[in-house]
Amino acid sequence: GIKLHAAIDVTIRRNHIHNCIMGIWLDWEAQGARVTQNLLHDNTRPDYSTPAQGAMFSTDVFVEVGHGPTLIDNNILLSKSSIVIPSEGIGIVHNLIAGSFGLINSGVDSEVNGQREPRYTPYHIRHRTEVAGFMTILHGDDRIYNNIFIQKYPVDEEHKDPVTPDNSVVGTTCFDIFPSYEDWIANFKMEEEPDMGALATYHFGHLPVWVSGNAYLNGATVSKHEKNGFIDSDNTARLEIVEKDGKLFLDTNIYSIINEFDNEIINSDILGKAFEPEQRFENPDGSEIIFNKDYFDKKRGISTIPGPFADAESAKEILF
Repeated sequence: GIKLHAAIDVTIRRNHIHNCIMGIWLDWEAQGARVTQNLLHDNTRPDYSTPAQGAMFSTDVFVEVGHGPTLIDNNILLSKSSIVIPSEGIGIVHNLIAGSFGLINSGVDSEVNGQREPRYTPYHIRHRTEVAGFMTILHGDDRIYNNIFIQKYPVDEEHKDPVTPDNSVVGTTCFDIFPSYEDWIANFKMEEEPDMGALATYHFGHLPVWVSGNAYLNGATVSKHEKNGFIDSDNTARLEIVEKDGKLFLDTNIYSIINEFDNEIINSDILGKAFEPEQRFENPDGSEIIFNKDYFDKKRGISTIPGPFADAESAKEILF
C-alpha cells in the first residue's frame, strides 16, 4: 500500500489499506515517523498461493532496521500479521490488533561470505535529515501501551515462532526475551566506577521494553512485563469488518467484554526517548504528544479504555 525509505518526521494518517501483500512498509530511518488512525485489513497472501523465492511476507505494518522513535498508534490492524518490527525504538499505543508480531529479535543481519554480519543503519540529528551516526540493531527499546490484542485467527502449529515473519501467535509474550528497564539499568552499576570488560556483555545485550494497560482476548498471550493488563479467558471475542451501503463498520462484542477496564493517558513523557538517537516520541516540532484523541479524533477522559476508540459507542461508527 505505502512504502517509504527515510520517513523522517512523516505522518501516515487516515488511510484504508487492504488486500495488499503488505500494508505500510517503512524501510530504514523512520525516525520520528507516526502511523496513526489507519484501517488495515486483509493484507495477507492468499491461502492458495505459495510465495516465490525471495518474495516479501505479508503484514499490516513493517518497520525495517530502524532505531526509532517510530509510533504506531490508534490504528485498526486486522490482518493475520499485524506488525513486523526487525527494529528498535517502536511505540505501539492504542491499537486494535487482531494479528501477530513478527521478526522479533530477528531479520536485521546479513549473510556475507558465508558468515553473519551485523547491519549498521543510520540514525539522525533530531528532526533533521543529517545523519548523526550508524549503529546495529540491539532489539527491544519498545513501548506497548493500551492496545487490544485478539487471537482472531487460529494458531498455526507450524508457525508459532516470533523470530519469523509468519508467526501466528497474537500477544506480547514475544517481548519476554527483553529485560525490564529496572533489570537492564541495574547491570551497569551506575554508582560504581565503570569496568569496561565486565560491562561488555551488557553493551551488546537487548534493550528494555515497557508493556502496560493492554487487553488480551481469545487467548492472546501476555508478556511477563505487562502491568495493569486485562486478561479474559471466559468469553469469545467477535471481530469482523462489515460493509453497509459502501461504508465499513466493525461487528464486535469486545467492548462488552472489556467493560470498564481502563489505564492512564499516555504521553511523550511516559514513552521517553528512543535509545540510539536519544529522541523523544514527540511531534516533529518537538512538542509533546498526548494520546487523548482516538481514531476519530474524539477526546478521551482523564483515564481511558484500551484500543483505538475513546468509548464503546465510537466503535459503532463508520470506520471509512
